[in-house]
Amino acid sequence: MSHPEPKSTADKTHDDVDEDDEQLHILYQIVPTMYNTTTQEPHKKDVKSTVESTTITTTQVIEPTDINVDIEYLLKKDPIKYIYTPSPKDYSGFVHCTVHCHKEGLLSKTFALYFNGRNDNDQTFLLTARKHIKLGGHSEYLIGNDEKSAKDITNENAIARLKCMNIIDTEYILYDQTNQQSLAIVYNTYIIGTNEPRKITVLMHDAETTSQPLKENETIINEWRAGRANNWTEIKNVAPIYDNESKKYNLPYIENRVQQTSHKNFQLAHQGNVIMQFGRIDYKTYALDYRYPLTAMQAFAIALSAFHNRFRN
Repeated sequence: MSHPEPKSTADKTHDDVDEDDEQLHILYQIVPTMYNTTTQEPHKKDVKSTVESTTITTTQVIEPTDINVDIEYLLKKDPIKYIYTPSPKDYSGFVHCTVHCHKEGLLSKTFALYFNGRNDNDQTFLLTARKHIKLGGHSEYLIGNDEKSAKDITNENAIARLKCMNIIDTEYILYDQTNQQSLAIVYNTYIIGTNEPRKITVLMHDAETTSQPLKENETIINEWRAGRANNWTEIKNVAPIYDNESKKYNLPYIENRVQQTSHKNFQLAHQGNVIMQFGRIDYKTYALDYRYPLTAMQAFAIALSAFHNRFRN
């Protein structure tokens, strides 16, 4: 097991990766609230969420087959295979992870993803990433699987790259070691005069179908915009609920792991179910919970895209 080193709160001002970004986006930060359910079990709950301004209300009753799935065993058995394999379909609960963020000098930032065991102090390392600025101003996140070498990840030893595709930092594509595209993330472009939280669209291969190769020089995003992304699954974020009394946006979180207000807080929903939730725990730690059809690599890449200090988009 790996245990991230604790850091004194006295060092907070020197290692807060988010403070300036949060102040810039203070008007549309999202307040985490408790999920409205009559039971603490995630297997039986009323799911009420708003996706793209459409209210979806379903009653989700899932048989508790989780006892037959040991995520920690799957991870230890073959760590490399695990990070590329979707969470088991018959595992109805979330895979709980934590993202730790660190500043490395004035400009560089590193990130580490840990799987949470049976308690908060029981964490297993999964992935790490380093933010890299390329010539021309475009940024990318180099992703690796060596816990001790986050600062030394290069294009040569990275196992994946999350590449920003435009100058305003609203489009990202995840590339594997063979330079194949496996995921795309698109943030809405800012509309002057609005204070609504950003909207997110994730495009990924259907986990149960064979993916078709892209045409040469094409990207997932190009195919999607041209209406040719038939073999890609489109996933949207859950729209936060505006509270007229507090004048803030609220987002109900399952299991209440997200503790602090942040514009980076979000949930993703697919077929009426929340399949990923991400949000701030403290000044350098974030909760990342995901389930089928996402893999650990995909969930980490989506989370990394949220850290980009874009101006209101």
